[in-house]
Amino acid sequence: MESEELTLWIQASAIVVAVVASIVALFISWRDRVNARLIASEDRRAALQQAKLMFDLEALLRLLENQNRGGSTDDLERAQLGAETMALVGLIGEDRLPILWKRRIGYDDAGLRAKLTTAESETPTHMKHTIETQLALNEVVREIYAAVNRK
Repeated sequence: MESEELTLWIQASAIVVAVVASIVALFISWRDRVNARLIASEDRRAALQQAKLMFDLEALLRLLENQNRGGSTDDLERAQLGAETMALVGLIGEDRLPILWKRRIGYDDAGLRAKLTTAESETPTHMKHTIETQLALNEVVREIYAAVNRK
């Protein structure tokens, strides 16, 4: 072999090694990006779950304060406390507050939708507005749970 031929083989080998190293680097980079996406996804899910728990904690604390007041002799304040209690129970949900839910809300989504179609004498308009709001609230809570449980 001549010196030129040896030089050509060395250069060709160097090119092959460089191409293989580039392919290996691309593969490692791709796997690193996939791993980073998985970690970021899990971090987002965990952050959303923590935010949901903190929100539930604040709502439960507010509900507990409301419940511990023991009522009021003022009709307006009693109505406000009752409305706030019902809203908080509706927000927190049947899973965490089954007894209060049954007492304050008492219907699943299908039952609430059925009340929306009843006559005005049976379910007044202001109650239908409340029911519609509760249904929207239930949907948002379901979306939050779906986002928390998404992998």
